[in-house]
Amino acid sequence: MDLPPGPRAPAAWQTMGWIVRPAAFLSRVHGRFGDPVTIRTYWMDEPLVLFSGPDAVREVFRLDPAIAPAGQSWEFLRPFAGPHSILVLDGEEHLRERRLIQTPFHGERMRAFGPTVAELARRELGTWSGRVVALESMKRLTLETILRVVFGARGEREAEELREAVHGTLDSVRSLPRMLAMALVQRDLGRYSPWGRFRLAVERFDALLLDVVARRRAEPDGDSMLALLLEQRDENGNPPTDRHLRDQLVALLAAGHDTSAASLAWAFERLARHPAVQARLREGDPAYLDAVVKEVLRVRPALTIAPRRLLEPVRIAGWTLPAGVHVAACLWLALRREDLWPQAAAFRPERWLEEPAPNLASWIPFGGGVRRCAGAPFAEMEMREVLRAASDLTIRPVHPEPEQARRSALVVTPHRGGEVLVG
Repeated sequence: MDLPPGPRAPAAWQTMGWIVRPAAFLSRVHGRFGDPVTIRTYWMDEPLVLFSGPDAVREVFRLDPAIAPAGQSWEFLRPFAGPHSILVLDGEEHLRERRLIQTPFHGERMRAFGPTVAELARRELGTWSGRVVALESMKRLTLETILRVVFGARGEREAEELREAVHGTLDSVRSLPRMLAMALVQRDLGRYSPWGRFRLAVERFDALLLDVVARRRAEPDGDSMLALLLEQRDENGNPPTDRHLRDQLVALLAAGHDTSAASLAWAFERLARHPAVQARLREGDPAYLDAVVKEVLRVRPALTIAPRRLLEPVRIAGWTLPAGVHVAACLWLALRREDLWPQAAAFRPERWLEEPAPNLASWIPFGGGVRRCAGAPFAEMEMREVLRAASDLTIRPVHPEPEQARRSALVVTPHRGGEVLVG
């Protein structure tokens, strides 16, 4: 069975394009080969077929997990994410974890976290003066949000311990080439080898996290996501084990730290170049604030693809694809199609307030189907609270030209980190 056309460059070159200039690479292959397009990278053991057309994207999202499991495309994350992680599970196991982990993300429970997020945002943004690298600032903010809201850190000492452990662990997985190499080899050649250092970092992080879980079991606080997760019961009425909770917390950390920081950095990078949008945000219209959030996530999504691995031949958009290959909805390309988003490259929050309104089914920064990010409601709420807290700031770009997209582990960030001038 033939695959859709794609570049003939060696996988090494395609991998470099995928990592160093992901947006330019995707735009180039799409412009040359159309939709769908087949690429080959060292990230995946078999070719990856990218789809961006709305009908094909829906077909990808509707694939039976028994035939096209998504977790297998993220298998290299298992050493960090853990065996119970929603990131690497499929089928009924994934749905069961999804139901459990969604508990804190809906209704009054999620809205109750809003004031804490707003206060943390005001505290961080209060330090902004002169030249600021938004990405570094937003990494601090999103980590503090996770420590307080997710882990329920008590006091500065516990927060600092968790902060150091998280940094030590995430620094080991932020380099995609290093993580892929370690996942392939998995040979511990001593504490100074890459795999040895990674395992030690994860073990230190796990020990501290399990200690926090034990303390919360003994003294519940009721005010954190961890407290809500501790209330969970499986179909047999049993509470989650410590290791199970550990994997849920790591999933929340992995999904909510770098991705949210990247999205917020892009928000400030875009706002700095659009003073009229800043001015309208200051008017305090909630509908416009929501439009800005949606437009940032559309024009600069933090993730580029939502992949699945085929275990059986599948027909998508007229192509019969063999077992073994990976298929993916290409979020970056789908959110920049002129046939779905007029003036697609332009940052225009107004499009969300005009008639006819954009089709939300085509707005897929969080993926789609049963694999859509469970924390999407919280991520949007966090962005609204941060941008609301920033509405009194006047920011300008450090450089006149827009920042290019670069890859940091799995997420796409501004290549200068979203440099802005404040004041």
